[in-house]
Amino acid sequence: MNTKINHVAVWVLVVVHQLVGFGWYAIFGEAWLNYHAKTMTDIERTHSFVPYLLAIIASIFVNYALAWLIDRLNARNAAAGLKIAIVCYSSLSLLAVSFSARGASARYSRGRCPLRATSAGQQPRR
Repeated sequence: MNTKINHVAVWVLVVVHQLVGFGWYAIFGEAWLNYHAKTMTDIERTHSFVPYLLAIIASIFVNYALAWLIDRLNARNAAAGLKIAIVCYSSLSLLAVSFSARGASARYSRGRCPLRATSAGQQPRR
């Protein structure tokens, strides 16, 4: 098997993934706190690097898996690779929203649609 993974592209996407997560909560973090009736002072900051490290490791895994899948499906141009990525991410997002609606997220959101929407973009880092 001759896989050709563009490692530079994968690592650029790891950085982009972290920036998207940062941007998501920079934009929607205040709304998320308001829906929970909390303020920034209510949240204890632990100064732990573990959640960030796990997010980076997960991003590395996801992006390498996607690169492998794109290679296996013989996507030879950017449009074909983008189609595969969109299908994968939308499928995983629907699966995550389905499980979170029944799981811990539903307990905290109390049925409020905007809260689920702010939590759906990225998993909160604790």
